[in-house]
Amino acid sequence: MEDHIFSHFNAILLLITITLSSIFIYKITQKSHKLSNFPPEISGGLPVIGHLLQFSVTDNIPLHRKLSSLADKYGPIFTFRLGIPRVLVVSSYDAVKDCLNINDKVFAARPGSLVGEYIGYSNAMLFFASYGDYWRKIRKIVIKGVLSSSRLEKLRDVRVSEVKTSITELYILFPITGDRLTFSGENLDFPMTGGDFQVKVNITNWIEKLTLSLIVKMIAGKSYGRVEKGGNEEEEVERFKKALKDFVYTTMEFVLWDAFPIPLFKWIDFQGHVKFMKRTFKDIDCVLQNWLDEHVKKRESVDFVDGNEEDFIDVMLSMISNEDFVDGYSRETTIKATALSMVVDASDTTAIHLNWVMATLLNHRDAMKKVQEELDTNVGRNRWVEESDIRDLVYFQAVVKETLRLYPPAPLLGAHESVEDCIVQGYHIPKGTRLWVNTMKLHRDPKIWSNPDTFDPERFLTSQAGVDVRGQQYEFIPFGSGRRSCPGITYATQVTHLAIAHLLQGFDFSTPSDDPLDMKEGVGITMRKVDPIEVFITPRLPSVLYKF
Repeated sequence: MEDHIFSHFNAILLLITITLSSIFIYKITQKSHKLSNFPPEISGGLPVIGHLLQFSVTDNIPLHRKLSSLADKYGPIFTFRLGIPRVLVVSSYDAVKDCLNINDKVFAARPGSLVGEYIGYSNAMLFFASYGDYWRKIRKIVIKGVLSSSRLEKLRDVRVSEVKTSITELYILFPITGDRLTFSGENLDFPMTGGDFQVKVNITNWIEKLTLSLIVKMIAGKSYGRVEKGGNEEEEVERFKKALKDFVYTTMEFVLWDAFPIPLFKWIDFQGHVKFMKRTFKDIDCVLQNWLDEHVKKRESVDFVDGNEEDFIDVMLSMISNEDFVDGYSRETTIKATALSMVVDASDTTAIHLNWVMATLLNHRDAMKKVQEELDTNVGRNRWVEESDIRDLVYFQAVVKETLRLYPPAPLLGAHESVEDCIVQGYHIPKGTRLWVNTMKLHRDPKIWSNPDTFDPERFLTSQAGVDVRGQQYEFIPFGSGRRSCPGITYATQVTHLAIAHLLQGFDFSTPSDDPLDMKEGVGITMRKVDPIEVFITPRLPSVLYKF
């Protein structure tokens, strides 16, 4: 849920308060009176609408920052109400461990949402799916088909090829210098520096194109990074990219039904969100259906051999029968929903993380230089870095961890919901309570991290050397922990290391006028950097290495 919850909806919510208070207020009040030893609730709640008005659009402060400030006032465990639902926010090691370890199964459910219903194939997407048989089976297929160590090893050439192709796209932006390739670009800056050329590029766009191209290649076997201009495939790519952005956008919007889950707000679309979601779903489903039809047709050809599955859709077609799967979802719906979940999760959050790594290094040139020196020492300048080299780049790995600590792509993780009453830090938590884990606040807890707001990669080589990203140590959970943790930890780590290592080995970077980048965080459920990264780049390797 995005911070800018209220603007022109105040009048609507006032009407809701008047008309529905007689229905809900007695029930809510009576339920609250029955609770004993409930966590602190923030002040300012109103009947029925709860604390919605406190999360206004006017200050434009990210939600995780607001909740961090509330934690400073109320402590690392507190509650508030967003309409009817009650939300529990935790941000300390002990409270997080209680929720995601001791009560892991209790909090394994996801709260219902309109976006999950209208765009997420009626919650068939792995992220939105309810905890149960369907979710367990799909997660198992996802891990086996794409995210297991053995499967990722088989797909290594895909990762390497996509990264190297993207590096070449940066290199050919340069005019002739020595024996470099020639490129006639438009609106490019070519300032002379030290007898050499620099090119100004938008690294954020480069990263987003890479992460989407890579996951689409692994899921559907399609080369979204290399399409013919003006062709049907380019139209499909642009349509899909826009639809994905609309999907991400609508997940960050306040939807009335999510706060007041009554049929009225599906039938009467006050905000126009239902109409927008249906249009977005139509665009997404059209592309996914084309992918599926192409794969089904390929499997019907005489040349297809079982066991030679090239991508994830092939794998799912092999593993799922033609009969209805689980919970009433058809084979077709299950495959499309799972493919969409993989594409969104892998492209969006990975791109956000890569963006923060580059931004952080550009604002800490000493750290960037140290990573490049480590690359030169362990890899050299006569060949490209490989995945097998990463284990020797210990400082570089520490940089990636430190960036995840300071800028976790999901600063509030995904929302959980309790399926039964439980105890967290001695407090009674009733069934149906939503859980938000504030990882950004946890990762900056001064009781755990010295100088918590300071970028200090060395901490992961000394005091926190044994801390990893896998969610087993509850002071550092950038990918979550427990049953609902991200299954793509290995994939995300491999892509980050491979892409950033190639960038830093292949190019030197500088900002316009050598000014530091603005590190302002955007509002929303993910920690997106507001301003794109625009930098000057200069090749630092022999030209022959860029001609893959």
